[in-house]
Amino acid sequence: MESVIHNVAELGQLAKRTRAEMGLRIEDLHVYTHLATRFIGEIERGKETAQLGKVMEMLDSMGLELVVRTKRDETMVDPRSLGLTKGRFWSSGSQLPAHRIIARVLADPIEDDLQILKQQFGLSSILATWSELTKRGEVAESVIPITKATLRKLAMPAG
Repeated sequence: MESVIHNVAELGQLAKRTRAEMGLRIEDLHVYTHLATRFIGEIERGKETAQLGKVMEMLDSMGLELVVRTKRDETMVDPRSLGLTKGRFWSSGSQLPAHRIIARVLADPIEDDLQILKQQFGLSSILATWSELTKRGEVAESVIPITKATLRKLAMPAG
């Protein structure tokens, strides 16, 4: 099972559902984890200020693990509609996921185009895409210094 969790309420619901599917009561989980029944109930109700270490212990006791990954912007956009300064070969169709457009621009970075993407999708989407591409080794070595320098400029406050 894999679930994408966006907030503590969803995490609590997942924990409660998993516990129920396992046929466990809160008291059973308490015996196994030594976590207070009150704490377990609070987590299941989405308490925002819970201690992360205890939450991890509770999830682990139910065979769950927490996975952190880069958010992907799956918004479909016509890249030609963005007004990018450099013409690129957009053979994949007229509607592409934002992260694919960002990846294409990062592979051949022009500061003005990255500014357009920053306004359209936000700096965090650009940096997340860059991080994912470099982690997977999908960036040409010759482009890395240029792209890094351009991203540094992009991250600076306007002024």
